[in-house]
Amino acid sequence: MSNEEVPFSKLNSSNLLLTTCQPTDLDDDMSDNRLLKLKILELSSELQRNMVYFNRRLGATEYELEQCQKTNEDLLSKQNLKIQSLQHENETYRNEISMLKINLEQYKQTNQLKQDKINQMEAYLAKLPTLEDYQEILNKFQFIKNQNVLLENHIKEYKIKLMNCDKQLIDVNNQVKQYEEREQLLQIQLDTIHNKRLNESETGRSNNMKSSNVIPIFVEDLKCELERYQIAFEKTKKLLEEERCRADTAETHQKMEQRKFNEFHERVEAEITGIKASLSTRRAEIRQLKKHISDITIEKQVLYENLYKVYNTLINIILLWKSINGQLCQHLYVYIQENVNEIIYLTKQLNNLSKGKKLNLIELLIQPKPLLNNINNNIVLYNEKQINNNNNLVMNTSLENSSSLLQIQSICNDDNKTNNCFTKNTWEASFDDVITTASQLSNNFNKEQLHNSLNQLIKTRTLLLKLRQELANKYADHLGGKIDCIVQ
Repeated sequence: MSNEEVPFSKLNSSNLLLTTCQPTDLDDDMSDNRLLKLKILELSSELQRNMVYFNRRLGATEYELEQCQKTNEDLLSKQNLKIQSLQHENETYRNEISMLKINLEQYKQTNQLKQDKINQMEAYLAKLPTLEDYQEILNKFQFIKNQNVLLENHIKEYKIKLMNCDKQLIDVNNQVKQYEEREQLLQIQLDTIHNKRLNESETGRSNNMKSSNVIPIFVEDLKCELERYQIAFEKTKKLLEEERCRADTAETHQKMEQRKFNEFHERVEAEITGIKASLSTRRAEIRQLKKHISDITIEKQVLYENLYKVYNTLINIILLWKSINGQLCQHLYVYIQENVNEIIYLTKQLNNLSKGKKLNLIELLIQPKPLLNNINNNIVLYNEKQINNNNNLVMNTSLENSSSLLQIQSICNDDNKTNNCFTKNTWEASFDDVITTASQLSNNFNKEQLHNSLNQLIKTRTLLLKLRQELANKYADHLGGKIDCIVQ
């Protein structure tokens, strides 16, 4: 078969010319017939060779198609088993993720409660007296001690003054006693003299007149001296009473000051003992808080290790999902694109045929392979690569777990120094995104719907290939025979 295209109008005109024309010369007709027979023989031999070649190729393609169908069935069975196992693993991973989310919420609540307790203890410790307050109280206590020493010195001075006053009072009392004794002696002398005067009154008036002139003068002197002594005694007595009153008031004031000082001293000592007791209890509480904080940091390290494990499991789940559903979605898109291209090509050919234009038999007869033959090997290769990548990822994660845990411990140790563990520059920044993507992928996972859509696309593709074959056969009928299409 030649590659030249023959239109319908040319065939009809050649038939009319052959029927209407009459041969003018017999030799010319014989030569024309021989040339036509030779061309017919050449065309028939070329057609037979093409038929043999296309039949062989068709047989080879049919055999290859059968083998591919068998391998495809085996691969589909294996793939279904793998998909079932992966679905089971996906369910287990979902359950683990839900349990880990519940544990994470519980750990968050416990951490929040512990943080609240720590804040309460910090607020309580902030209300306690600081070192400056304690130093100020000690300064006040030292000042009061100094005042107490000064008061004691003043009391000693007052006591010395009182002792001096007592000595003066004793001296004055001795003088008064001496004055009284002297007064008694003078009174005795006066009585004796008076008695003598009474005895001598009987002897004579002359003697009486002389004694009467002498005795009153002596008596008046004695009386004046006695009055002077009495006045001095009264003055000294008043002074002694005033000094005694002053000493009593000073003593009472001293007792009141001593009592106030003792009360203040006892109050300050009680406050100091209370502060010491509170400081000892606060030190014990601070030690307990440090121990509690160390326990919380250890629990935080354990939580971050669990979070890192959850992060790795989520990444593995996402990779497994992408290895199945992502691949199916990609092939679904490829199927849709190829079917749309086939529909566009057939509509163009039908449009050209309806307009009476020539069809391109080379493009029409050479049809593409079915979709199953195009993707089976790719699916197998992609799955093998993905399994190898997952195995390598599992090996790498198992080898890197120790180093990652050491990194987590070092970061948490830095947290004890700077309170900045796992900043947003580490893997924690993408943890929420990984959880959201895993939940979205788990919610959008519908493998049966994807397989059904793929099967429908494969059926539509086969129908389009049949339409292409029928279009080629109908167009070939106009050329004089049926022609099989070549799968390429």
